[in-house]
Amino acid sequence: MENKKADRCLPHPPALINTIQFINRINNYMKNIPLSDIYCPKNPQLTLLFRIMRISIFFLFFCAFSLMAKNSHSQNARVTINRTNVQLESILNEIESQTDYLFIYKEDVNVEARKSIRADNAKVSEVLNTLLANSPIRYKMEGNHIILTRQAVADVRQAGVTGVVTDESGEPLIGVTVLVKGGSQGSVTDLEGKFTLVANVGDVLQFSYIGYVSQEVKLKDLKLLRVVLREDANLLDEVVVIGYGSMKKKDLTGAITHVQAEKMAKEKPATMQDLLRSAAPGLNVDLSNDAKGGGKMLVRGRRSLKGGTGPLIVLNGMIFQGDLSEINPVDIESVDVLKDASSAAVYGAKSANGVVLVTTKKGTEEKPTIRFDASVGFVTMGANREVYSADEYLQYRADYAASSNGFGNQGYYVKPTTENLNKYNLTEAQWRNYDAIGQGSMNMEDIWLQRIGLGEIERENYYAGRTYDWYDASFQTGLRQDYNVSLSGKTSNLNYYWSLGYLDSEGLVVGDRFKNYRTNLRLDGKIGNFMEAGVNLNLQSREEGFQTVSWEGQIANSPYSTPYYSDGTLNPWPMGEKNQVTGVNSLYNNSMSSKDAGTQNVTANFYAKLKLPFNISYQFNFAPRYSWNHSRYWNSSQSVFDKDNGVAGRSTARSVDWTLDNMVKWNYTFAKKHNIDLTLLQSAEKYEVWEESMVASDFTPSDVLEWHNMKTAGNKEISANDTKHTGAALMARLFYSYDNRYMLTASVRRDGFSAFGASNPWATFPAIAVAWSFTNEKFFKWAPMSSGKLRLSWGKNGNRDIGIYQALSQLHGGTAGKYTYVTPQGSLYEVSSLQIERMSNTDLKWETTTSWNVGLDFGFLNDRINGSIEWYHMPTTDLLVDRSLPGFTGYTDIVTNLGQVNNEGFEFSLNTVNIRNKNFTWSSTFGLSHNKNTIKHLYYRYEDVLNEVGEVVGSKEVDDVNRGWFVGKDISAIWDHEFIGIWQEDEAEEAAKYGQQPGDAKVRDVNGDYKITQEDKVFLGQETPKFRWSFRNEFTLFRNWDISLNLYSQMGHKQSTTEYLNFFDNLGDYSNTYKREYWTPENKSNSYARLKSTRPSNINPKKVINKGFIRLENISVSYRVPQQFARKLMAKEISIYGTVRNVAVWAFDKEWDYWDPETKGLLPRTFTFGASITF
Repeated sequence: MENKKADRCLPHPPALINTIQFINRINNYMKNIPLSDIYCPKNPQLTLLFRIMRISIFFLFFCAFSLMAKNSHSQNARVTINRTNVQLESILNEIESQTDYLFIYKEDVNVEARKSIRADNAKVSEVLNTLLANSPIRYKMEGNHIILTRQAVADVRQAGVTGVVTDESGEPLIGVTVLVKGGSQGSVTDLEGKFTLVANVGDVLQFSYIGYVSQEVKLKDLKLLRVVLREDANLLDEVVVIGYGSMKKKDLTGAITHVQAEKMAKEKPATMQDLLRSAAPGLNVDLSNDAKGGGKMLVRGRRSLKGGTGPLIVLNGMIFQGDLSEINPVDIESVDVLKDASSAAVYGAKSANGVVLVTTKKGTEEKPTIRFDASVGFVTMGANREVYSADEYLQYRADYAASSNGFGNQGYYVKPTTENLNKYNLTEAQWRNYDAIGQGSMNMEDIWLQRIGLGEIERENYYAGRTYDWYDASFQTGLRQDYNVSLSGKTSNLNYYWSLGYLDSEGLVVGDRFKNYRTNLRLDGKIGNFMEAGVNLNLQSREEGFQTVSWEGQIANSPYSTPYYSDGTLNPWPMGEKNQVTGVNSLYNNSMSSKDAGTQNVTANFYAKLKLPFNISYQFNFAPRYSWNHSRYWNSSQSVFDKDNGVAGRSTARSVDWTLDNMVKWNYTFAKKHNIDLTLLQSAEKYEVWEESMVASDFTPSDVLEWHNMKTAGNKEISANDTKHTGAALMARLFYSYDNRYMLTASVRRDGFSAFGASNPWATFPAIAVAWSFTNEKFFKWAPMSSGKLRLSWGKNGNRDIGIYQALSQLHGGTAGKYTYVTPQGSLYEVSSLQIERMSNTDLKWETTTSWNVGLDFGFLNDRINGSIEWYHMPTTDLLVDRSLPGFTGYTDIVTNLGQVNNEGFEFSLNTVNIRNKNFTWSSTFGLSHNKNTIKHLYYRYEDVLNEVGEVVGSKEVDDVNRGWFVGKDISAIWDHEFIGIWQEDEAEEAAKYGQQPGDAKVRDVNGDYKITQEDKVFLGQETPKFRWSFRNEFTLFRNWDISLNLYSQMGHKQSTTEYLNFFDNLGDYSNTYKREYWTPENKSNSYARLKSTRPSNINPKKVINKGFIRLENISVSYRVPQQFARKLMAKEISIYGTVRNVAVWAFDKEWDYWDPETKGLLPRTFTFGASITF
């Protein structure tokens, strides 16, 4: 026999004595390294680097000697292979790379034959049985050698049956395993789903394929057999990413939601937030209305009063410190949301607000695959709030003037037509002589325009018929272009994925723009059969320094004002330089200024993984990140508003951070029923940022060079701000399962962080979770229920996002300015003062969230219907708050740990496949969540509770009224005066007692003293939704058409507003405004006050409106071009699509007229059209 792998040497017996001596030397050396130097390095970075290197070298040598010592071979070695239509030799090489087996064969063995195989953690013998079925090749295992021989042709039976295997849509399935039940014959389907197999009439054929329900077919004849496999709806074997690893869904013990990005790809999400919005119950993603997009994320309610509330982001296993715009949604494979403490506790002090794990794509096919995505979108107004047009504006001004004067002389503010004068029984002389304006002019129309507040320029434009639509000039139809190309593939030893993306997005506001250049590289390779190594590199350059118009200022301009003078030059005062309100002209302002801002980021993740004996593995991760940011601006000295002879500023910031993880894992199964998975982690991190800025003014001789020539400025102010923090952690996690029925996960993490007080630099975060898959019990016989699991978890998480230097005293420049210092020699110097701005707190520590979670996972009809129910209770203690201090201390407050906030609620998710046949598939996903947020404690200060006669009957904790925090209420509770209606004409006498008149707002006087004070405030609701639900539907028609739509809703919350008061300051006397309802004697209302109403006791009582809504968030349609046409264009797949995002919204309150109910402002509606081509 001839060894076709002559370049590979068999392992030699290990030199055990040398190995032991080497390990002992390393151990003795490591004992001399202080533990504090490893976890809390104090020496320079170079010393730290050498220490990291020597630890890593120790592990490498240890692994190398361990591998040399390995002299036994498992007869039950398992492999995972997915290869299609490749040479047999390539598959044999793959088996060799994953095991210690070595194939030996002669030249007459045809290893160039094309084969397909799909195996997941299968024994090598099982793979070979399938691979070599119906071929003349036979194999024999001898130790770690596998001998291949060629059987004589006469002994090979000829095929007896042929067939085709497809899915329910008629698409051929490649790599389906076909076996004769009870026999040794087998085959695998080819690229067209065809197979040939030796079989006889009466034999039973078994068809199996990953992701599909296995099927048995009894042969009635030997004609062409057509088999249709049904997709397996059982999701229990789906792999879910967890902290520092992955796990099958059936083994999960915590509350984790898995989002498969490919399912959302048809909706073409522009950002990662678009991908996650309404995708996971318990995760709330805000909407953004600017060109950049995105939105803040919140998991299971707000848990902090002062600290950060956003979840921790983990990218490909390493903590991600960057902006989410750096992650291209096209590159995302899946997202997993860790919601309870047991699943998130492995991240310790960073995980109190939940964890979002992002996994990017890898190569999936052997042949290099090129994919090109291109889309063009149009951004339009999804929520309009119109202002008054020219004609409407005149009527509004007339009503405004009449209301301002109490409607007593209403006739003098109407346009002096004959009809109007007769209506109010006035002569022209009476009308004209009402005030000084009329007495000095005979032009009735001009008198009227002046009385209702129009300035000189407005009147000039009125007579000339010139108007300008400032609303239209402030907004635009934005153009959004998104182009992405990717190259991916894999070989037996290398998996690669590279993408390049360009995004140019315009927003709704004129000038709003965002440019994003991104590239992502991911390489995963195998080095022999004992080592894996890889790198993930993400680079981004984004431009954000675009000047936008001041739309809120511009739309308040009168429609009779224009941005230009009569000679065509820009007018800086569109409503008149001497007018009470001069107006805003962004065209002029932007022409006299410039701006530039951008950020460049490099995020990397390097790893190496070594396989050790006894199923032990060691993994080393190093994730550095570099970021550069610049911002520049200039305001010209030529501007009429300039007072400083030109102003320019420029600032830069550079940050460097890194995270280093050393991880050991051990996985072992014994007695075929007991499975143990142990993870040990040591982690260290460091973050530094350097910021410098310069602001200059009074440029001489000119500021024409803007920020490029700062040295010519007479006044310069330079500032710098450098920050740094370090952290370290140790973590251990144990997972145990018995017979796929009982599961236990226990973990503990020890965290250290430099930002906390010297007395509390470390904290411990334990967690434990258990689960019971009751449907795997022998006594469970209810056939409709295919899966069921009960879960219970408890754990603690920390929140360290409270600022880096809150525990320390802080010096600042002081408020006294400079003072004179006299030296002993009599010289005078001006010296700046330094003062201590804040007291230190050496006991400061992180906020701690303790979480209880009970869950039920269920599946019916082979998981065609599946979902989960969760209940949680999460008290957060040791809240970071500013505690007030007595005046004699010299400080107003100190940051300390006080208070408690509770979050409690439930979540429900349901996934169904409603219809599934050849030409139509319909599936749905429904999610519902409820969260109750309550402040349980604040500062633990109490006051007496008195009864009606002044007797003490108890005590209650004192609220923080100034910050709007109340014990027993939601953090977002609305506490204000209660609006109860509008004073009507028959209530004039009662209204006068409050200094008001008909048309003014009526407020509940709780104590009846005819004064509206703080004692009259009541709780009116909360601003945070109590309930959120989503409902997504996906349809496939005639195999090639995909349609999806998504609805989501927020309910149970309020919005407080004072706009109903129609009260404006003096600027409102001369400005345009949103179209609004208002009370007049002819048009009475009990919901809206008169224009420029009188406020009760000079306060602004809030009117609360139901803020609940239902949004049709997305409709998308895509079409897959038939493959026969795609192949003519040399493409593997072509898809074209169209999608509309933020299609419509329905507010529950009919009075809602305040832009979009979710954003409380602008909302973009985006129409996107594009194509995706795969080669």
